[in-house]
Amino acid sequence: MNSIHRQQGSILLESLISFLIFAMGILGVIGLQATAINNTLDARYRTDAAFLANQIIAQMWIDPDTTTPTPSINSKYSCGLTKPACTTTSYANNNNWITQIQSGFLPGVTDTANQPSIAISGNQVTVTINWASPQNGAVAHNYVTQTQIQFN
Repeated sequence: MNSIHRQQGSILLESLISFLIFAMGILGVIGLQATAINNTLDARYRTDAAFLANQIIAQMWIDPDTTTPTPSINSKYSCGLTKPACTTTSYANNNNWITQIQSGFLPGVTDTANQPSIAISGNQVTVTINWASPQNGAVAHNYVTQTQIQFN
């Protein structure tokens, strides 16, 4: 048998191996792209939660309880946890804020397990916002911020 017949098909085999290596590289890039998109969405949801928490804290700051001798944090903003849930029907004072949360700002906040809460203890305010991202399914995320509000 001469050497030409022994090498028949080697070019085809080399091209198939190179195509396999190229395909694995493309699949790796696609996987990285999917991970990058999920991380970007998670960052967006976390940023939106921080914005919403800061928004209600600012609202509380400009709307003090003036029925007391010294202005204090208005207890009408307290909801969730041991209080009734933060919903548009139970807390009309938080209506715009709750409507924003439930209108699609964050996914999964309309679930009963993911309701926001605002706890007031003296001058300390704790805002907790929960959501469930659609790409992670049942994995719950939350953003908690605490601040002290002082009135002059």
